[in-house]
Amino acid sequence: MNRAVFFVLATSVCAGLALAKPQINAKNGVRTLAATAAPGVLARGSVFAIVGQALAPVDPITFDVPYPQDAGGLTVALTTADDAATVQAYILSVAQGKIVALVPSATPAGDYKVTVTYNGETSDPYPVKVADQNFGLITAAGLVKGQASGRVLVPDTGAVAVSYTKPITPGAAVEFDATGWGPIDTADNDYPAGGSVIGDAVIVMAGQEIPITYLGRNRAHPGYDLVQFTLPTENVPTGCDVEFQIKYWGTTSSSFTMPLVASADAACTNPMGVSPASLDQLVNGGSIVFGGFTLTRQSISATVQGISVDTTTEAVAGGFESYNAEAFALYASQNFMQQYLVNPDNGCYLFTTTDADPSVSGPSAVAVDAGDKLTLTGPGLTKDVPRVEGNTYMLSLSTSTSFGGGGIPGIPSIPGLPSIPGLPGTGASANILVAGQYKLTGTGGTVVGPFEATTSMTSPITWTNKDAITAVTRANSLSILWSGGTDTDLVEVTGLSRGPAPEDSSKVVNRVFTCWAKGSVHQIVVPASILQQMPVANGVGISGDPSQVTLGSLSVQQVNQPVNGLFTAPLVAGGNTEPGAFAWLVGWTKTLNYQ
Repeated sequence: MNRAVFFVLATSVCAGLALAKPQINAKNGVRTLAATAAPGVLARGSVFAIVGQALAPVDPITFDVPYPQDAGGLTVALTTADDAATVQAYILSVAQGKIVALVPSATPAGDYKVTVTYNGETSDPYPVKVADQNFGLITAAGLVKGQASGRVLVPDTGAVAVSYTKPITPGAAVEFDATGWGPIDTADNDYPAGGSVIGDAVIVMAGQEIPITYLGRNRAHPGYDLVQFTLPTENVPTGCDVEFQIKYWGTTSSSFTMPLVASADAACTNPMGVSPASLDQLVNGGSIVFGGFTLTRQSISATVQGISVDTTTEAVAGGFESYNAEAFALYASQNFMQQYLVNPDNGCYLFTTTDADPSVSGPSAVAVDAGDKLTLTGPGLTKDVPRVEGNTYMLSLSTSTSFGGGGIPGIPSIPGLPSIPGLPGTGASANILVAGQYKLTGTGGTVVGPFEATTSMTSPITWTNKDAITAVTRANSLSILWSGGTDTDLVEVTGLSRGPAPEDSSKVVNRVFTCWAKGSVHQIVVPASILQQMPVANGVGISGDPSQVTLGSLSVQQVNQPVNGLFTAPLVAGGNTEPGAFAWLVGWTKTLNYQ
């Protein structure tokens, strides 16, 4: 039976049911299928997705070529911003939560409103732009830096879909799916004649340019484009997510990734330890679960209106989270830091945000149940760690606060009074966490089964010149000194200042540097070349605006190396979580000026 006819029958069966108005999601409700920096721009002749609720019948349907513009009363319209003209999109597939459609090439560029009409109800309009071109590869969840969808072309065999378990090897002929290259002169909803329009297009990977042999319409898939090339036989990078771009006509595309291994019998490696099979599970619409817990001792020194406040807290916290492909891509790429990271200077890194930057947003992981409580054991320590809101597990072990080194004048400590976090003079001494092995056990819940995680904590270091550093002089290098520490732990020095950018005083920035060394080194020197890029932060208003206060801080943290504390846990539905860490962290933070 023709799928369009079947769709009409399916719609008729549902006619007696309560009709719901189609709803397009307010955020990313309409976006090109290409992974580009402008997802809300639809190229003429390209495919795009509409995401929402009650968009179509319960059962998903994929239509045959030629694609219809009216699928049993379901239509997708692009109406000009002034309501002067409406264009009906071609429909490739429908589901209750997603429609894939195609912008006719004859659609003039400009501002439009997209609406979905289904069962006689029309959705609210969603604003988009139509442009002559918005080119990009098709990736998992449409994400920039996602894995490109494509195939390895094997002689006498055919095409083998690229995946983490079937990665690419040097010398392979590869093709990737794309869309947004631009309009064509023939019918968009039927098989195109094809034809390469390469121009000067190349693949850019690891500093080398690889010639593209075909870039044009996909003859077997209307609305889609195709990029074909052959990898060099040597000097190519390897990994589960090797990054590359496409350069054409003086333009460089967004970044994409491919799994690339040195030989056919090799497996791709993921820096987070996720297996190729689990990565494929994500790409195919599944999810993976990570667990992570941290023992912390944090001391904060601040001066407020001339009064010094020193607070030390000890705690254990963490949980398990489920990630789909989109959430994992954002998590794994650490997009916030990578977007602003600059080259290291003497082992230090620097990144920047401005008040004008959009907030980092996107899909979040979902915390999952691992039982009502966990149990923490260690040297002289046995504590239940309760589950708090959102399937997070957390327990405060101790809190100690002092003002000016001895509490608020006139209010002595009261012997026998229980620990009350934040109340000066009454907190338990923060020395519960000592060197030794700690174990976290759980009896299991609805998602994560019984598990055990262990970590070995070394003796905490002492920041020996903490009191001597009262301000950061940006013109000079800064030495951080400590005693203790071993080759098995790391020390991180982090500085933060907020204020006018040194290179442009009209722009307020939040700038952070971070430097690492093994605990046994006993010193980190932050070079002046880094500090000179930090804003002046002296606690006063910016440009006379008291609401825009400059802020500065300096932090020293001792942490365990990632190999210490790795663990997995069984999943109730089968399989295991991905490798997670039971970590420990001892640190100090003090507020100070950058001058």
